[in-house]
Amino acid sequence: MEKTFEGIKALDTKRIFVLGNGFDLAHYLPTAYVHFMDAMKIVEDSGEDSELGFDSLFRKYIAGECSDRDKDFFTKTRQLYKTDDLRLSIQTVNDLQEKLINNGWFQHFKHHLTDVDTWIDFETEIENVLLSINTLLSKDFDNSTISEVDVEVDVSSEYGENYQTNKAEFDSFLGDNLVQFSPRYLNEMRFKSSKVQRILRSFSITSKAYGSYEEVKDYGMSKIVNLKSHDSHGAREKTKIHKKYRDSLFITFDIDRVVKKKYLDKFSSFYTGFKADELFKRLSADLECFSEIFTSYINLVINQLKPVRPFNSFGDLGKEIDAVYTFNYSNTFERLYPKILDDQLNQIEVEYIHGSAERKNIVLGISDLDEEQLKKYKVYGFVKTFRKIVNNTDYMFLDNTDVKLMNKPPIDYLLQNDYEIIIWGHSLDSSDAEYIREMFSLNSENLLNRVVIKVWYHQSQHMSLANLMHIMGKDIIQEWIKKGWLVFELAPDIYKENHH
Repeated sequence: MEKTFEGIKALDTKRIFVLGNGFDLAHYLPTAYVHFMDAMKIVEDSGEDSELGFDSLFRKYIAGECSDRDKDFFTKTRQLYKTDDLRLSIQTVNDLQEKLINNGWFQHFKHHLTDVDTWIDFETEIENVLLSINTLLSKDFDNSTISEVDVEVDVSSEYGENYQTNKAEFDSFLGDNLVQFSPRYLNEMRFKSSKVQRILRSFSITSKAYGSYEEVKDYGMSKIVNLKSHDSHGAREKTKIHKKYRDSLFITFDIDRVVKKKYLDKFSSFYTGFKADELFKRLSADLECFSEIFTSYINLVINQLKPVRPFNSFGDLGKEIDAVYTFNYSNTFERLYPKILDDQLNQIEVEYIHGSAERKNIVLGISDLDEEQLKKYKVYGFVKTFRKIVNNTDYMFLDNTDVKLMNKPPIDYLLQNDYEIIIWGHSLDSSDAEYIREMFSLNSENLLNRVVIKVWYHQSQHMSLANLMHIMGKDIIQEWIKKGWLVFELAPDIYKENHH
């Protein structure tokens, strides 16, 4: 129905949905950071040739080894969706397992489950890791940093026998690509040392080289030996043999802090420091692989959860919608509310701001290179805006063809649209500040629009309000609330609307 005011004819309100991860969580889909990490830890630790179903992936939640809130969440998930139909095949589990074991970001984050609770924390920790690498790069080597001669290894067996070897043997053992890294260099960084060492190990920049002694000559109390290298599995096998056959000389050992030479700068015969480009290249490649792992999780778990019954289109979801923008990677809106999209006069498509798991172009990273010490390395491959352009996501926010947010032309009688932007489940954190500022620029004198932003919150509006004040300033937020342009509403109870 049309309405007229001040010589301007206004059409019906156009309704725009902006969705964040809270939208999926409101529908009891396990898309929280901790849900993903817990499920992937189950995959990594699963036995050989294992199939995994929903209850196996989320066993601690199903068994109630969690908070009452988490237990209630997964109880409702199992009531709303056909969770028994979900199954990851043996091949899928094996493929994921290999990726997880070899991925530096997963190995790093699985030891930070108590520090990193949300996807916002996840992005913050990525930046922290990059800054730790910068700390490493800011310190030059000294002449004791790389030990090519005096390799530190325990050369006595559990039986008190002593063994002799020489530099040539160790050079042969380490090969042409490996050297040993001294702990003294890192220890001078004091409290940052342990974190940097963990990062280097997680990304296999430093590692252990496994080997065993094999006897060549016996000179009474001292034995001359050859060294044989093994992977960790081979070293364990040798240990078993040694324990079984005590007369055999299979004494296993490992050399810690081994580093690949490709990560080191060298001048003449001296190593001078780490190579920035090689370190960041490794971190970037592993972030790409981590994105692939998360893409598989969304496609194989979240997108496969079929509702027991079709979800109801109620309230504002039952009205005509002109555009849907999602910061999520799942196809939840299309899967659960297909009728909403099909019934539109001009059928709309969901716009994926940070990419879609189905299209395999999801974006993970940080909001910007805010720290000057990172900008000098030009590591923009970790920045979401860079990744959105490279991955060709639907990053043209509020530029849908069905949404005409027009500039004000110099004529007196015009058609005007009122807009209602409903934000459902987005944290409104500064990581997406550019989009928030864009929404709050819509009620300017230069634009022929009247826009109301509705924030649908869960449990409390406090965090959403605080985040908006941090980005926009309290004066602007206060003005919008006074004029009725900004409204906070409790999000609908999806379980209540759909469980009968």
